[in-house]
Amino acid sequence: MITTKNPARYIGLVMALLLGPTLSANAQSRLDFNTDNLQINWRDVRAGGPPKDGIPALTRPAFDPVQAAGYLRDEDRVVVVEVEGDTRGYPFSILNWHEAVNDVVGGVPLAVIYCPLCDSVSVVDRRIQGDTLEFGISGLLYESNVLLYDRTHNALWSQVGFEAVSGPYAGQSLKHQPWSIMRFDTFRKQHPEAHVLSIDTGHQRNYAQNPYQHYFESGRLMFPVSRRDRRLQNKEPIIGIRIGDTARAYRVADIIDAPAPGGRVEDAIQGQPLVLKADQQGTIQIITLPDGAQAVHTFWFTWSALHRDTEVHLVK
Repeated sequence: MITTKNPARYIGLVMALLLGPTLSANAQSRLDFNTDNLQINWRDVRAGGPPKDGIPALTRPAFDPVQAAGYLRDEDRVVVVEVEGDTRGYPFSILNWHEAVNDVVGGVPLAVIYCPLCDSVSVVDRRIQGDTLEFGISGLLYESNVLLYDRTHNALWSQVGFEAVSGPYAGQSLKHQPWSIMRFDTFRKQHPEAHVLSIDTGHQRNYAQNPYQHYFESGRLMFPVSRRDRRLQNKEPIIGIRIGDTARAYRVADIIDAPAPGGRVEDAIQGQPLVLKADQQGTIQIITLPDGAQAVHTFWFTWSALHRDTEVHLVK
């Protein structure tokens, strides 16, 4: 969660955090936000390193035709969102440095959110009760997951917790949209007329460099969580789904190995259908998402800390 214009220094700071102590959020950082109706214990909120907006979320981003995006490699991962025939790709290589993109896709104001600490991807409709929110990065973490803030009310939101944790919408969730994760070459082939987020962001970053590479190769956490659930490995990739009081985790590896053709899991949550798909080439898709459900791709350690009553789906 540290950012700098010097990528080499950035990586050094990240590795120092991997090996060193972590910091609780201090009183000054609390003054930076609207913490009315706070839903979490402030003592469990940690400073990630940069200040508020030290990691700059993107707003009104630029896009390039997918066929002209020569800055991406075939193996680069991309979050794919499609609304009303408008298909856009958001490369992880850019999301690593910005973590949230405020965009409008197919006429719908969306935020594409990514937290590198837990490899968490979610896509939300930014509208709630007449407000259209714009999100920034607070510089704070809860259960090793980004806390966003909205620039209308200056309130905090938990990505993997799926809800506002302070302010006028505390305890409420935004509507979640289906998404896919795939390699860039797959995206380019399947969606030749699509557009992809441009590296022309207005910020100086080395988008060819992944500052989290060593973290992903290690089993260690950069920031602690309050609880470890030993049913799965800490960094096991899962798709987490919550609808109402039901939270359920689906191992990506189980979806890939599912007996249905092409790595497909069909399930029902509270009587509503859910369809997930994944393959060995790195494509992960939400095909059908129940009405009112929230969905995230993330590592198990953050999901299980934030959803303590979660079920783990077993492939039959």
